[in-house]
Amino acid sequence: MKEPEGATLDIVYRPVWAVDTDQVDLFYAKPILRTEDGEEIKGSMPLIRQPTVEATMQRQVKYLNQALQAFQLRYSRGDRFRLLIRINSVALATAEAASEVTEALRVLSSDERKLIVPEIIEFPKSLSMNTLDEITIPLMAFFETWLAQPEKEHSDFTPFANLNYAGVTLDLFDKPMDLKLAAKVFQLFAQRASHRRLPTWLMGIPTQELAKLARIAGMSVLSGCYMDMDSMLPGPVIEGDQVFMV
Repeated sequence: MKEPEGATLDIVYRPVWAVDTDQVDLFYAKPILRTEDGEEIKGSMPLIRQPTVEATMQRQVKYLNQALQAFQLRYSRGDRFRLLIRINSVALATAEAASEVTEALRVLSSDERKLIVPEIIEFPKSLSMNTLDEITIPLMAFFETWLAQPEKEHSDFTPFANLNYAGVTLDLFDKPMDLKLAAKVFQLFAQRASHRRLPTWLMGIPTQELAKLARIAGMSVLSGCYMDMDSMLPGPVIEGDQVFMV
């Protein structure tokens, strides 16, 4: 989807549920685009690579600044929860770009960093250990572990396991999906991850039916618009028997 002129970057915060718990303490800083009138542009993917590394980095830094400011505001008020942020690997592709991204992360204290869950997206389709190492190194000064969103070309998740990734993610981008096809996709993804003992995170789930299939396939963590709980600020902690806890 082409980005409309005059669109602005914004963030909504979405619960992320680990299926073996009855409490939600993790929120995803979901980037969205808004029209000049403030309406959300559905189907947009603001953090995908821009025409240049520089433009990708600038979009990435703007997203990080906004998400971390919201997180720190709640943290300063005594709220404690984790925040999942996305980082495009293209924004780490050069030393100059990576320096700008890591500078945005320096606002976090050591205690705050422990509550941030970084997810790296848009890896090169041909991914060697050396390439993955170069992408991951800039984050090592800030975080102990991270998530990966593999490309469809990545059938072997070994490189992620070898570089201390805490799990792999699959994003449906809140789009409907045929249930039979979804069951096969979820099972294959979970099998590939289980071979390397990587937890599986399914993001952007649009319906309760797909969430149930994800649980059957063994997905560890679920999030999506089926929760119908996006908010303008992350938190507070959600407990109890929520509708989305399928």
